[in-house]
Amino acid sequence: MKKTVLFYLIIAICAVSPASSQTPVPIGELKKAMDEFSDNMALSLPFNSTMGLNWSDAYIKNFPHFGVGASIGYTTMNAGSLGDLLKQFDLNMPSVLYKFGGFPVPGYTLEGRLGGLGTSFDMGFKFGYLPMKPSGLDKLDYLLIGGDVRFAVLKQNLILPNISVGMGYNYQSGGIGKTAGSDRIFEYFNDGAGNSETLTLKAPEIDVDWSTSVLDFKAQISKSFLIITPYFGIGACGGWSKAGYSVTTTVTDSAGNLDAAKLALKQFGIDDLSSTGFSSTANFNGWSYRAYGGLSLNFTVFRLDITALYNFRNSNYGVTMGARVQL
Repeated sequence: MKKTVLFYLIIAICAVSPASSQTPVPIGELKKAMDEFSDNMALSLPFNSTMGLNWSDAYIKNFPHFGVGASIGYTTMNAGSLGDLLKQFDLNMPSVLYKFGGFPVPGYTLEGRLGGLGTSFDMGFKFGYLPMKPSGLDKLDYLLIGGDVRFAVLKQNLILPNISVGMGYNYQSGGIGKTAGSDRIFEYFNDGAGNSETLTLKAPEIDVDWSTSVLDFKAQISKSFLIITPYFGIGACGGWSKAGYSVTTTVTDSAGNLDAAKLALKQFGIDDLSSTGFSSTANFNGWSYRAYGGLSLNFTVFRLDITALYNFRNSNYGVTMGARVQL
């Protein structure tokens, strides 16, 4: 499982490579790139956090029924927004990711589900954690924690399917870090002197980080036929998220000190410029709506799942595969 996760992450992210440009870039372009990145993350993060616990059975029956397993997959986000942000620091994503239909944000979970007592419901829990420094990156972090409760609306019999409604909570955070291969120069307008100045960043290290807290509501239908269980669900999730970047480097200013640059950069959301770098973070919230479905192959107590997910807000999609033991 760990080797499979490593493969996904390296293929999806690690090919971030240095570009080569010494042309000064207006600091306003950095602000524009950050705004576009944040807007896309606002829709993509809650959607990505719904990976895991998408079991084929809409309801697994009451205790002592339970199951444990794992799933792995990815959802997509707009590749251009992350690519444009990285380009501000002379870093390029591989062109193949732009042909992928979106930047793949991978993830995995270890998960379990336990049937309830009394009232017909079940509870699920999931967890994924993978900090590492793969070749080509200085940092790659991933954390996903979540859980849900599903209540049976209709129980399967010879004719009728299982139908459930549920709600859950997910928390996800992650980030990538990379050192640029060359210096980076940003241009700003010095109001005091009435002319443009430049900030030079010495081969900066850029860290892009994100996190989200999500309330998720969903409904699902499933029906077992011999060894196959097809299923379909819809969901709505509200996310409270933030995304940002930090730059660690040696900063020099053509104006001779950083005072003018500090005033100029405040209007672009950068309040902590110093001789060792700066950072910017954006907070956002909103709702996304999805459909998901697939099927499982059932072998006595062993299940193999494949699930497809679709985000109606921005047409992003996802795919997960899972395996579990279920009694």
